[in-house]
Amino acid sequence: MRLPRVRLGIYTALAFLAAFSGVNSARAQDIECQRGDLEVFRLVFEGNHAFSDADLAKIIVTAPSAWARRYLLLPFTVKHCLDRAELPNDRARLIIFYRRRGYPKATVDTAVKELAPRAVEVKFTINEGPPMILRSFVVSGLDSIPERGRITRGLPVRQGGRFDRFAMDAAADTVRQRLHNDGYPRADAINRFAVSDSTLSAWDTLYVTPGPRTKIGAVKINVIPLDSAKGQQIPTRIVRRIMGLDSGELFREDEIIDAQRALYQTEAYQHVSITPDSNADTLITLYTNLAEAQMHAARVGAGYGTLDCFRVTSEYTDYNFLNGARRFDLTARVSKIGIGRPIDGAPGLCPAARKDVFSNRLNYYAGATLRQSVFLGLRTVPTITVYSQRVSEYNAYLRTTAIGGAASVVWRGFTRTPISLTYAMDLGRTEAQPALFCAVFNLCEAAERDRIQRTQQLAVLSLALTRDNSNSILSPTRGSVIRLEARSSSQLILSNKDLQFNKFVGDASQYINAGGGNVLAVRIRGGSVFGRNVASATSFIPPQERLYAGGPTTVRGFSQNELGSLIYIASQGKPFLTRFLSTDPNTGLPDTVVLSPKTDTVGQRRIVPVGGNSLLVGNVELRLRSPFLPELLQFTIFTDAGEVWNRGTPQVSGVKLKVTPGIQVTAFSPVGPVRVAIGYNPYQRPKGPLYYEGTEFIGAPLLCVSPNNDLPTHFSNTDPETVTQEVPPNGCPATFQPARQSGLRSRLTFSFAIGQAF
Repeated sequence: MRLPRVRLGIYTALAFLAAFSGVNSARAQDIECQRGDLEVFRLVFEGNHAFSDADLAKIIVTAPSAWARRYLLLPFTVKHCLDRAELPNDRARLIIFYRRRGYPKATVDTAVKELAPRAVEVKFTINEGPPMILRSFVVSGLDSIPERGRITRGLPVRQGGRFDRFAMDAAADTVRQRLHNDGYPRADAINRFAVSDSTLSAWDTLYVTPGPRTKIGAVKINVIPLDSAKGQQIPTRIVRRIMGLDSGELFREDEIIDAQRALYQTEAYQHVSITPDSNADTLITLYTNLAEAQMHAARVGAGYGTLDCFRVTSEYTDYNFLNGARRFDLTARVSKIGIGRPIDGAPGLCPAARKDVFSNRLNYYAGATLRQSVFLGLRTVPTITVYSQRVSEYNAYLRTTAIGGAASVVWRGFTRTPISLTYAMDLGRTEAQPALFCAVFNLCEAAERDRIQRTQQLAVLSLALTRDNSNSILSPTRGSVIRLEARSSSQLILSNKDLQFNKFVGDASQYINAGGGNVLAVRIRGGSVFGRNVASATSFIPPQERLYAGGPTTVRGFSQNELGSLIYIASQGKPFLTRFLSTDPNTGLPDTVVLSPKTDTVGQRRIVPVGGNSLLVGNVELRLRSPFLPELLQFTIFTDAGEVWNRGTPQVSGVKLKVTPGIQVTAFSPVGPVRVAIGYNPYQRPKGPLYYEGTEFIGAPLLCVSPNNDLPTHFSNTDPETVTQEVPPNGCPATFQPARQSGLRSRLTFSFAIGQAF
């Protein structure tokens, strides 16, 4: 049965309700406490050197109460009590563990010590003794196997090492699995060993029975349709093409698993099984049993986001488009509802979005995607998308695409490491705040900005790799994730000459189980973007391709996109402007003045994030299991560090990582973790250029009004006035710095988000 697909926003409010109304279910090893039982306040292992306390704690049943109860004395937390009947069993478990790991003379003693009334310490004193040494390790039975060395390479057992039964079993499993993937489906491997307790020596032989080398014979397919009246929906020849298994090929178990996975990934089947004939000899028959699922699905969702305001989405999917197991999706999304024109009737419900100058128009996406299950017989998933959209980034840019298309191929040749190659082209325009163009690219004239912001053809070729070894998509507790992406745009791939760039971004995360349900998470992220070549660091980069940081998923001590250089827009009104008479040194005429703000009263009306062509972000956070409602709540202590800067500018000499610690509360909901973060930012806002939007003048010019600037500014004698300003190549001076806010509250940055930070 197909599970319903649920959208994120619709459950945002429910997440907190669930967090405070749910109940905790006991863990598998929890020891229930009865009245009068002794609570285990401390668990101690003494004398263990070969294995850590954490390794040994996983073997036994006795467990201490939660750390929050033991150290913070918090009530309503997990409480573990002593079961004296299990204590001898725990001793036996440890002795058996040590003997199987190569310590035959290991002994274990137990002691229970009272720490406080009804609270005890349980201590296991271990004498490991000397290890038993593996004097010989032989693999027998592989003489007839081609590439015998590849089958035995890198086994976890070595002669002269410790006699570890766990490692021996792992070696047998490895040899068996490698043979199954090399045409020997009935291969088996069994360890036979001898030991001498007096000399602490062992001899092991791994006896391998490979069986006959086998090829695939017939591939028989049986399909159960969802509706017997309509019959089978996907033709058998299409099923065979998706499986990619042909008669006469060498039997490989991993290819059987890949074929099963490929059928599941079409989402057209609710059951898939591929079973080999157990009685076959050199030719093996594969029996494929399939149960078809619904071939059509429609979904509608609604939600709310702090930056998106209200949003709605709808999807329609055909899993068997043109009877070829192709997936065809129609998708429509609309956000900024309530604040964006023409549906802007509830701006008060979107306080965060009101601060974004690009939230005054609806964002939308309408697209059609066709995904082919296989391509040219390779393990790839080709996809073609046609779309139209308008998307904005907080106070940074607004990108409107009249029509766009993308063609991509995903190759899954490596386990858990899909590699995607995408070519995208669109006709669109990117709008950014005039101050960004003027301060970063020295495009201060309206005509220059219009040239860059007109509708142009943008083509991008990208290559992305993801290596996901984590144990969860939404909230990993162990494993790692690595993401790498390279993007390039040039005239060679039919992009406009003004929109050429090269971009590289990398991201690596590691998740470590710290015990007790706690997780240590670490991430590092870096990126670089440049123009036509590496040396062109200061050339024009489309605003949507610049690098930004700050916000709930990067550096949480800064507001969205506000890490790095900033541009300031002065408050409106003529009282903020002062005209100083001067004389033009070339003409000697007194018609040139310097425009400058009154530094004692000036303030910024808004902030324009600049972003940069270089980025570095690091995060460390300890995710702590909640002492109450632990299945629903999580507390996090984090430290974020990072910086965004522009190579090729004077700013480079002053680049320093900004470090912002903080705390976070996470509630686990049906749509994933919902979290509120508080970051501490001790830094004063950086110096930057200050601009004034002269809407009272003809043409509404953008004027540099930074303190102590000496830019010649010319006023006409007309009413209304015309103003022109002579801006040098180095642009408006970055001499304005907002006053430092006093008080703790002004240094705290609050953010709300769905999903873990990384």
